[in-house]
Amino acid sequence: MSSEKAPKDLPLNRVTFIFGALSIPLAFAGHLVSLAVVLATLSMAFGLWGGQQASRHLLRYTPASVQRARRGSRLGIAGLVCAVIMWVLWRTNVLLG
Repeated sequence: MSSEKAPKDLPLNRVTFIFGALSIPLAFAGHLVSLAVVLATLSMAFGLWGGQQASRHLLRYTPASVQRARRGSRLGIAGLVCAVIMWVLWRTNVLLG
């Protein structure tokens, strides 16, 4: 038996990516802005947690899964910005006029 373990996927890396990717179109889908904020916030939180796990155990996780989590976190940031902008536009009735 070898003392080194084979690298595995970072936990929640796919969820982070999917939540981040879904937050952007949901931000532009009318009254789903609040759902977009929740998904974007979860994506960023999972991305931060995954980044801490990856920095602690760098050789333990595959580079592809770490990159996927990082990309999902960045998409979550973009989704949160889009959701806040759309919320302000809906709230000020700019889109209704």
